[in-house]
Amino acid sequence: MVIESWNHTLDYTRAFVEEARRLGAQASVLYEDEEAWWNAVDAQQSGPFAHLSAAERGVVENASAYLYFWGPARMVRAIDRGVFVSKFIAFNDEWYAAARKGKLRGYRMSLGLASDDSARRLGVRGPAWRARLVEAGAVDARKMGLKGNRIARRLSRGSELRIRHANGTDLRISLRGTRPLLASGIPPGASGLRPRGMLEGNPSGQIFAPLDRSDASGTLVSNRPVYDMGRYVRFADSRWTFEGGRLTSRSTGVGGAQFEKAFRAAPKGRDKIGYLSIGLNPKARELPPCEDCEEGAILVGIGGNGVAGGKATIPFTQFAMVGGGTISVDGEPIARAGRVL
Repeated sequence: MVIESWNHTLDYTRAFVEEARRLGAQASVLYEDEEAWWNAVDAQQSGPFAHLSAAERGVVENASAYLYFWGPARMVRAIDRGVFVSKFIAFNDEWYAAARKGKLRGYRMSLGLASDDSARRLGVRGPAWRARLVEAGAVDARKMGLKGNRIARRLSRGSELRIRHANGTDLRISLRGTRPLLASGIPPGASGLRPRGMLEGNPSGQIFAPLDRSDASGTLVSNRPVYDMGRYVRFADSRWTFEGGRLTSRSTGVGGAQFEKAFRAAPKGRDKIGYLSIGLNPKARELPPCEDCEEGAILVGIGGNGVAGGKATIPFTQFAMVGGGTISVDGEPIARAGRVL
C-alpha cells in the first residue's frame, strides 16, 4: 500500500504503516514537506507541478491500495490564494488517468483537512474535530453498505420522497428517474460510477441521488450546519421554500451574506433543486467535511448536481440539511429520529 502524507499528518501515517506491517503488507510513504511546497508556491515555481512525475506515475499504476491525507495544513491560505485552481495542480488529471489504468482503490483521509489552522477558520476545536473524524472513520463500512443498498433500492423504485420535522420542515420531492449512488466506505475501484470514484472519502456513509429538477414543493428548515470547504464557510439556520422544483423564497442565518453573493453571481438554474443525500454513519454529527454522513440526516442541494451523477453541471451548488426528522418514500418511513430503518 502507498500513503501520501504531509507534515501535519505524519502521526496518522505512522500508525497506518505499523498496522500494515503487522498484517504482513508492505507500506510505502510519499511525503510532501509543507514549507518546501509553500516556498515553491511563493516563488511561482509551477513547472515541476505541470505533469505527474514518472516515479509517481509508476507508484499510482502499481499500488494495490492508496491513502491520501489532504494537505497542506495551511489549507485556508491555499484556498484564499486560489492555489487549487492554478498551475500547481496541473498534474491532477494525469494522476487520475494513472489511477484508472492501475485499477487503484483507496481513501481520501479527511483528517488532513482538520488542522488547527482550518479549525480556527471554521470556529471549531482542532483536537475534538480530529477525534470525531477518527471515530466516524472507524465505523463498519459493510454495515453501512447493507443499509445503504436497501435505501438506494427504495429510492430508485419510489415515486415521491417526503421530509418532515417538528421544526416546520415538510418537503415533497419527486423521485422520477432517480439513480442513487452509494458511498459506504468501500472504494468501488476504477469501474465506479463517479469519474474519480476509485478513492472513497473517510469518514463516509451516504447515498447521493440526482433529482428531477422540475418537481419539489414545500419547506425545508435546516437544523444542522453545512460547510463549504472550498471557502471555509459555515452555513446554518436556512429556510428554503420550493414550488415546481424552484427555490421561491429563502433565508440563511450564519453565512447568509456569502450565500447571497454566490447566488446572485450564479447562472441560470441556480434556484432549481439539484440532488439529495441521506446519511448512514452513526458517529458523524456536525463533522466537516462529512456532516452529510450523519445517520438519518438529509441534505438537499440546489444548483448543479454533477457530484451526484446528474447532468446539471452549472458552477453553483448550495445545501441545507435536516437531521432527526422523518424521511419517507411513498408514505413508508426509511429514516426516523436519526436512525435509518
